[in-house]
Amino acid sequence: MTDIIGHARQRAFLRKLTEGGLSHHAFLLSGPEGIGKRLVALEFAASLLGLSGGDPVGRQDFLFLSPVAKKEGGKRSHSVESIREVATFLSRFPAESARRVVMIDDADRMTESAQNALLKTLEEPSSTAVIILVATRIGALRDTVVSRTFRVPMSVVPEAEIREAVPEAGVEQFFYALGRPGIVVSATADPEAFAKRRERLRSLFRISSLPFSERIDLSEELASSPVQTAELFEWWVTGLRNTRREDAFSPRRAVGLYGILDEIERTIRAIRDTNGNARLLIDRLFLTVL
Repeated sequence: MTDIIGHARQRAFLRKLTEGGLSHHAFLLSGPEGIGKRLVALEFAASLLGLSGGDPVGRQDFLFLSPVAKKEGGKRSHSVESIREVATFLSRFPAESARRVVMIDDADRMTESAQNALLKTLEEPSSTAVIILVATRIGALRDTVVSRTFRVPMSVVPEAEIREAVPEAGVEQFFYALGRPGIVVSATADPEAFAKRRERLRSLFRISSLPFSERIDLSEELASSPVQTAELFEWWVTGLRNTRREDAFSPRRAVGLYGILDEIERTIRAIRDTNGNARLLIDRLFLTVL
């Protein structure tokens, strides 16, 4: 597995749980996108299966679920059918280790029916079963699901730790300051793709000065990749918040910035959580708000 950057406290806690015997059968690792939740969860799963330092993917006693899109370019989600597979998998006796482990990545993308199906499994756990949920937007999960898990909150990683792990990523200080190692690592893994995202971000920071035609072109480009655009908007919000802290604003200007931040975050939620037309949502933000 890829080396994990940060989260020493959470990782040590999860190791201690594994070594001392589990008192819970379901765990929820939550926090911002790109901070390394998935890697920490995989490390935890490997430990639960007795694979010290190994990769659990492909093992008989490990099931990894990630959301899928029903059509190309559509929104990804966990269907009720895929979650029912969890119950079937956990009903079988472990083949190689003392436990069977299921990891549901992006668990906040479960449909309402899928969450109901999972709830039944959470309410009647097998003695050899462990379920690990990984989520960015914990508010998208039902309270009844969250209440049946042991929560492990995770936060952004200090800039110094990211710089120590990836000192030569070829990116500006801004990206290190976001506290999301996944962003910096992606810059080194695919510089060309990252350069395109960086240029889009630059356009967002100067959106108010762009002519109408360029705003329309940018909106069309961003609407073609809604998931990536929502993440890009999150970077944008972080940058605007940093600007607010660093600059001396008049009260009137500060109120205006808060309004813009609110609209951007509302657009992010709409892109991620609804079936709204991404192009129309971005057009509205670019043409009527900014």
